[in-house]
Amino acid sequence: MKSNHNIIRELLKRHPEGLKSREIADITGIDKRVVNKALESVFGVYIDRWERSVFRNTLSAVWVVVDVPENCPKPANTGRRSLERISNPDDAIFLNKRREIND
Repeated sequence: MKSNHNIIRELLKRHPEGLKSREIADITGIDKRVVNKALESVFGVYIDRWERSVFRNTLSAVWVVVDVPENCPKPANTGRRSLERISNPDDAIFLNKRREIND
């Protein structure tokens, strides 16, 4: 996980009411464009609601983080991919790329 992701997740944990991307950028000092890009891929972060923007007549997303349980149960069989055994974990990325090409 990238360091910006950890920073954003921890900040949102401290603000359960949620924050807009501009607020996240102001608090952390991370560029707003970088924050917006990171929010698209941070695990467990989602848009809770939309609020009117201050400067324009647009809507701004309010982002919140969900708590991920430590002992979340996993299903025994999740389909075709779980049946394949990977001897070297580094090969997993190539296995997924091959599937995308063949599907």
